[in-house]
Order: sequence, then C-alpha cells, then structure tokens
Amino acid sequence: MLRRFPAILAILLLVPLPALAQPSDDVAVRLISFSGWAATDRPLQVSIEVRNAGATPLGDVRAGLTIRERVRSRSALRASLDGNPSTDVLAVTTEQLDGDIAPGAAATIPIERDLGSLATSFRAGRAVSGVYPMTLSVQAGGRQIVQRFTAFVFLASPPETPLNMVWIVPVHRPLAADAGGVYDRAAVARELLPNGRIASTIAMLAAHQTTPLTLAPTGSLGDQLEDLANGFPTDDGKSVPATDPLARSAADLLARLRAAMSSPAFEIATATYSRASIPFLDANGLSPDAGRQLAFGRERVTKAFGRAPDPSLFVDGAFGLDARSARTYAAAGGRILVLDPATVHDPVEGRFGPDRIVELHSSTLTFDGLVLDRPIRDRLELPSEDPVLTAMGVAAETAGSYFERPGVASGRMLVVATAPAPEPAVAGPLLDVLAQAPWLRIRTASNVDAEPSLRPSGDPQRLDVAPSDGGARTRQSRAARRQVDIFGRVLVKPSGQEELARLDRIVLASESSDYDRHSSTAISLARKARELARHHLDRIAVPPRRVTLTSRGGQVPVTIVNRSGYTIRLRVRLDSQKVTFPTGAARVIEVPGKERGTSLGTLPFALEARAAGSFPVVVRLETVDGDDVIGSGEILVRSTAVSAVTLMATAGGALFLLVAWARRALSRRPKTGSAA
Repeated sequence: MLRRFPAILAILLLVPLPALAQPSDDVAVRLISFSGWAATDRPLQVSIEVRNAGATPLGDVRAGLTIRERVRSRSALRASLDGNPSTDVLAVTTEQLDGDIAPGAAATIPIERDLGSLATSFRAGRAVSGVYPMTLSVQAGGRQIVQRFTAFVFLASPPETPLNMVWIVPVHRPLAADAGGVYDRAAVARELLPNGRIASTIAMLAAHQTTPLTLAPTGSLGDQLEDLANGFPTDDGKSVPATDPLARSAADLLARLRAAMSSPAFEIATATYSRASIPFLDANGLSPDAGRQLAFGRERVTKAFGRAPDPSLFVDGAFGLDARSARTYAAAGGRILVLDPATVHDPVEGRFGPDRIVELHSSTLTFDGLVLDRPIRDRLELPSEDPVLTAMGVAAETAGSYFERPGVASGRMLVVATAPAPEPAVAGPLLDVLAQAPWLRIRTASNVDAEPSLRPSGDPQRLDVAPSDGGARTRQSRAARRQVDIFGRVLVKPSGQEELARLDRIVLASESSDYDRHSSTAISLARKARELARHHLDRIAVPPRRVTLTSRGGQVPVTIVNRSGYTIRLRVRLDSQKVTFPTGAARVIEVPGKERGTSLGTLPFALEARAAGSFPVVVRLETVDGDDVIGSGEILVRSTAVSAVTLMATAGGALFLLVAWARRALSRRPKTGSAA
C-alpha cells in the first residue's frame, strides 16, 4: 500500500510537505524538464533537481513516480493537479541518485520510462489516449522529503483533428518608476538582466517566431524601455547615462523585441496603454481616459515596437466588456474582444467551458467575443515555486480540453490568456510543448474569428452596465485628470508638451489593472500627477496692486506673472460690484515662458467707477474657454472723482443752506419805529 500525503495548499501545483529527512527549507526540489507527451513508442521523461541547502550531506536520494489511471473529466484532472487524485494506481517506479548531495550543491535525477514496460494499459493494442495523473516524490535516507502532483499526456495514436487554440500573450510590465520618473536601479536590473522578466519574455518570443501567437503589448512598456535606453535617474540620487550597461541593455532589449514582434506569424492586438480596464474607466467617470488609453496605447506601441496593432482586435486589461465600454470600443474600431467568462451571462458552452465564438450585442453594436479558459488562467496566474511543474500541469489541461470531445475538436477552440504577463519560467517550457503538441492547432485570434466552423451557434448575448466603484482611487484619478487637462489647455504648443506628456503618462499608469490589489500605489501616482500639474498652474499669478482713478473712468493695467517656464494662453476676467467695464470684462492674453526666471504680461482694462471710494476688483485667470479657473488675484481701485449727480446734489444742498441762513439772519435784524 502506497503512503499518501495530504497537500498543504490544494490550489498550487507545487505542494511541499513538512520535511522528514531535513527541514524543508534545507532541501529544494523542482522539476526542470518534461516530455510534452508519451506514446507507445515515445518514453515518458522527467528531470528533477534536488538542491541541498543544509549543513550536512544528503544521502540515499531517490525520486519516484506514481502513475494513475487516466481522468475522464477536467474537474477530476484539476483535483489531481491540486493534490487530490482519485483514480487507481497503474504503476510505481523509482530512480536512485548515485552518491550524496553535498551541502550547497544540487543534483539532477533524470527519469525515462517506457510506459508499456510499467503497465499493460500503455502497450500497443490496449493503450488508451488521455491525461494520466502522476505524483512525483523525493526521498532521502529512506524518508520522504517532498511530494508533488502533476499529469502527463499519453497518445495511443496521433489525434486526427486537433483542437484550435488561441494564446493571448500580454507583453507588459508594471511601471518601474515613481511619479517623478525616478527608477529603482535594483528593480531595473532584475528586469533587464538575461534572466529577468523582460529579457526572458523576449527570448521566449524570439525562440517561437513561427508560432502564431496573439501578442498584446502595452505602450507603457515601450515608453519605459525607451526611457531606460536614453539614461534615467535612480532612487539613490544618481543618474544612469545612456552609456551605462543597464541603459545599453534596455536599448538592446528594445531592439530585440522590435525584431521579434516583426514576425509575420505574430498578431498584434490593441491593448490599453497601461493595461487599464475600459469598463472600469467608463463606469467611474473616466470615459475620456478610456478612449485615450486605447488611442495612446496604439500610438506608443507603433512608435516603440515598429508595428501597428490590429485596430479591430482588443485585449482589455481585465478582459471586460459592458454596455458603456461597448461604445468606447466601437468608437475605436473594435470588433473582436478577448473576454473573461464572467462577462458572458449565458454562453453556449462545451462540457467545461465556452468553446466557440460568442456574439455580443449592445444597442446597435455587435462584437465577437473570444472567451478565455478560466481554470487555465487561474493556474497560470498563481505564483509557483516550481514553474516547470506548473507548465506540465497546464499542458495536461489543454489536452484535457481536447479529450472532452476529440471527434469534433476542429469545431472547438480553447483560449489561453492571462491578465498580467505570464511568468516566463512557466510560459517558456509550456510554449515549447504546446507549439509541437499533436492535439493542438495554435492560431491567432483574428484567424479563429474568421473560421466558419467556430462562429456563434447560440443567441447573441446582451451586455449589462458595470457598477461604479466610487472609491478613493477613482476620485484621485478624476482629480488628477482634471488638473492635467487644465494644464494642457493653458499651454501654447509646442511649449510644455514634453512635461504634459509625462503627467499624462502618470495618470494613465495610475489607472492600470496592475494596481487592482494595490490601490495605494495607484492613488499615490494619481495624487502626484495632480500635485505636479497644480504646481505648474500655481506659478501663474496676479500680483496685488492699488490703482487710483482721478476721473470717473480710466485704464487699469492687469499684470500676469508667469513663473511656470512655459508659454501660456489664458483668459483674464475682472469682476466688481462698483465698477463697470465699458470695453468688456474679459480678455485673452498669451504670456511667453522662460526656462529660468519670470515672464510678465500686461492687459489694460477700461474701468468706470460707479461711486467714489475704495473697492476691490477681483481678477480671475481662466482657461481660454472659460470653463475652469486657474487662479485669482485682486486689484484695489480708489476713485477720487465726483460724479455730476453728486456735484449737483451737493451744490443744491449748499444753496439751500445758504438761503436758509440768509432768511434766519434777516429775521433777527432790529425793527425801526416811533420814539417812546
């Protein structure tokens, strides 16, 4: 009877148990290679690496394989991969390592087996094609160290009709700089070095330039590589010049990515600039940014990578679509979208998931939806300590999908996609297998969409409206967008366009789905963009001044102080309850900018005082269209002039007093009369 060990994490492919021979931290076990499939004439091959991080030699090391009866459903396969196999054991085999593993050293245990020699179920004439669960175990000193769960594909005969498969590969990395454009040098090094995420992804694509993949590159990645190649400031207060090895690595990677993406086998889908979700933006009052994400994303991808994305094929940052975003996609030319199953209410499905194109309707708009396989997406997106084991499990899942209905596989499809870029250590070995897998036919998304046998077979699906978020993240994004837009409407092109583009990129980056689980980063980016834009606007001001009018009307000069460094155009509007403006209360002025220093612009306004005295005149600085106030100031006007009405009233009052005085004086004069 085989001893079975429970899995610690049922959702992971990598399932280490508490070590019995040494502490688990002292022994690391991982799968380093596997054969894509086995057959009657093709042996099963796996290679396992055992690393001894302990202080004592690791002796009597052996690896074992426990092979079980094939699974009949993908749910049973997933349970097996998650550490809960349920089928009967067919065979058990072990491989002994010669010698001990010294402290700090590693050893590889290759296992190659003709399956027909292990079980009659794999012999010609009796073998049955399918997916077979397998348990890998490693022992040392007669005690089990670790147990892992996977599965392999066995083909008794070559598949007659392969399953159509689309693999959407995001080519994207989260923003590596802060809102000020300062990069973390250590993080950049991890990304750019040969074993880094970006370099490994490019190497994977370069090795498969004849495989028809659908790539979804983002403009954000292109901009970052260009920034790094041109030299960049770092978080240690220094600046990396373009001649630095890191900057040269970025330039080299950008060139290699451009070369890889030029392959005619690859299809380039339109993605949002920063992997943002269009339904999320549209639902939260950021519809202008939704369109900007698509347009700017296309523009930057074309510039950075030298190839324009397909304007009809869209990959949303969260694979979403709703009635609002349908209008945004349609306005941008979208027709084919890659979607999460949650987007589709009542899809026509195969036994375990959507396997045909789904038609979606919203008002008069129609889209074709390619619905991704959620279990495969979940498995690929989970962190794994053993990437090759994960790849082997996903390869088995694709075969499990094929074996659902192998007889009609040519009229079915499987869509593989992940929201973040897949881990290259998983995607690389997986793609090596799937590119040659006899049960699959890899095709691009648009190629599958044009296949008559894969067209929708059910009623069109109606789209709902996604709920709004209303949280701090969206409030900060809206506030940042408003301030950046105001700043942009004040600038006179080409002045300040580089700074405006930088702020725009920060706002777009803050909207990325990369921060769905880390909203504090998104909030920080958006707040910084708003503060920077506001800082520039606050450097445009009206200094206070006093003006004395010696007559009823006069000219009052209004001075605009521009310390922003950029040429600006704005509207100056005056307002006062005791002053009228005969020639108008608002005028437009353009004030040139100086890179260092202050620029002044002056506008004369005609004023007419309604009364004598001192009173304030409010000066408002607005965008030219008058929609937004940039700032304000005040001019104190003192009028010493006397109006005609006042003069007449004063003169009349004086005359009245004079007559009254005269009459009173006459009434007191002594009277003359007869003698006493």
